[in-house]
Amino acid sequence: MTSLYFKGFIRDIRYNPQFRSKLKVYPLNSFDINTASSSGIIELDSPENTLAFSKWVSPKRTRSYPFARIYNTYYLNTKKVTIIPIIKDEGLAGDHDRINFITFSWMSLLNVYIILAWYENAENVKANSDKLTKQKFNPAYVREKINEIANYQLTALHWNTTHFQNDFNDIYRTAVNRYQVISQNQGVPVRSQNNQLAVLEQFNVNNDFSLEKFKDYTLPKSLKAAQREVLTRHELEYLADGDKGIFEISNYLGGQYYLTVDEVYQEDNTYILQESKNSRKKLPTLADIKDGLFKLILFANLEKLLIDDSEINFLVCLKITGHIIGSLSLPTTNDVIHEFCQSNRFSPVQVRTIMKLAQECTVNPKLSILIDSSS
Repeated sequence: MTSLYFKGFIRDIRYNPQFRSKLKVYPLNSFDINTASSSGIIELDSPENTLAFSKWVSPKRTRSYPFARIYNTYYLNTKKVTIIPIIKDEGLAGDHDRINFITFSWMSLLNVYIILAWYENAENVKANSDKLTKQKFNPAYVREKINEIANYQLTALHWNTTHFQNDFNDIYRTAVNRYQVISQNQGVPVRSQNNQLAVLEQFNVNNDFSLEKFKDYTLPKSLKAAQREVLTRHELEYLADGDKGIFEISNYLGGQYYLTVDEVYQEDNTYILQESKNSRKKLPTLADIKDGLFKLILFANLEKLLIDDSEINFLVCLKITGHIIGSLSLPTTNDVIHEFCQSNRFSPVQVRTIMKLAQECTVNPKLSILIDSSS
């Protein structure tokens, strides 16, 4: 497995999600991020004045489908806000994750406003005294930041850049300090405070947070982790088609942002940029499918893509594999879709999923979807 390095340019984001569901509406003055749904709508000062929100349960993108949660809000014609814990420490027996530059890149390019947050409280897992669970944000702080974004007049890229530069250090230190308090209250050992703060120093220049230093420190680790995940070949991953892709993306506002895609392979003179989702059942979960679709929004909006400074032809594909008969390439005719669904004896819910995927390709012309057998 090798890595291919691409450079791309993106001018606008145009995407029309087809998997839409009615989102719950919460008044801002009583909004509690901890009890709210994973995504929804916040009513500001009137029913007509709203913004959409989603929340992450970990700063690591591969946990709990945070991109699927943002996808749920992406059809709305309003600001999109996502709340991300800057650190998550589950105790010495659990995972430890920290936000990185690739997440900043994804959100900024997709015009999603980030609220960096910390976990204020947590509980001990009764069966394991070295692990924390039920971690909760500070809801008053989240409401305060949502109100700031509601009155903010510039793009998410401007907000995210300013928010990281001005607030990252204080939020990070608050998160580390709260984990020390949680550790004492719950009797669960957590990562070393000194080690956590030593990492923070790697992001700073003269005690001020630097996006460039943050990128330099977290980006190589993110790319290595992504490559390890491909090489590990988990049972639920079906990555047999191509190489790993690393993308340096710029937009008209300047700056470079870094993304990855599961696989890149060539057909004739065209590069296929592919995300893959697999299932032991007939189809992956809807959250898994939405996660893959959201990752491809940026790639489907690339104005141009280069490798070794030469512009290339490319297509964007979501590959879905499961225990099915035959294969289906979307977009295609309804007759072909119905025959495929009948051959696999899909349930009404599964048929609706296939039809929605077909619509997703039709209204987003740079996107294609391949549904194939994992065997």
